[in-house]
Amino acid sequence: MSNETKEGRLFQSLLKEFLKVAYLLTVEKDSFTVEDFSTKLDRTVEEGKALLSVLTSMNLTKRLTKPLHHFMITQGGKNNLRIILTGGVFDIIHLGHVKTLKAAKEGGDILIVVVASDKMVESTKGRPPLNSQMNRMKLLEELTVVDITAKGNPDPSKFLETVVEYEPNVIALGYDQSSTETMLADQLEKSDIKNIVIKKLNVQVPNEKSSLKFKNLDQHSFE
Repeated sequence: MSNETKEGRLFQSLLKEFLKVAYLLTVEKDSFTVEDFSTKLDRTVEEGKALLSVLTSMNLTKRLTKPLHHFMITQGGKNNLRIILTGGVFDIIHLGHVKTLKAAKEGGDILIVVVASDKMVESTKGRPPLNSQMNRMKLLEELTVVDITAKGNPDPSKFLETVVEYEPNVIALGYDQSSTETMLADQLEKSDIKNIVIKKLNVQVPNEKSSLKFKNLDQHSFE
């Protein structure tokens, strides 16, 4: 491999790192300061300022006038990232979940996990969740593979609003979500939303399934 190729790959890797931080800060705060950007990258403010100057000159970030001295990622910046969207209940996080999330993230830069609402869990599972939606989101945020958690809407027909908000390149579904795959493909077509790949993940870990976990819980008593 030539030095030129190595340098090109290093540049692309660093560019992805900087844009990922800009994207996450924009999602979290709507806009961000040089200080926010520098802190996330663990760099000095002067380094952060220089990096944002370069990104802005490339039209990958833009400087805002309101709020003053704030920045945000541009559509061009987002286009340089591969954003993966997935979702689920995640009431009892187990090895199957972890492996599925890792598989979803493969080939992507940002993994967004939509967590089902308590109302949705109760209507589909016939029982309330053990953990609230907020607690399930907080648990997932502890996994390094997860970049963003998002609240699932109690109304499944409004899932497309989440798709429009985050503009993913890929929607990743678990091996047992065949009905969801058909419904989602139909919704995307009817809404004329294009250029989104629906990826079916074939990750199965024997005996690592939430329903089995709940069955085992029922057979034990805890004090």
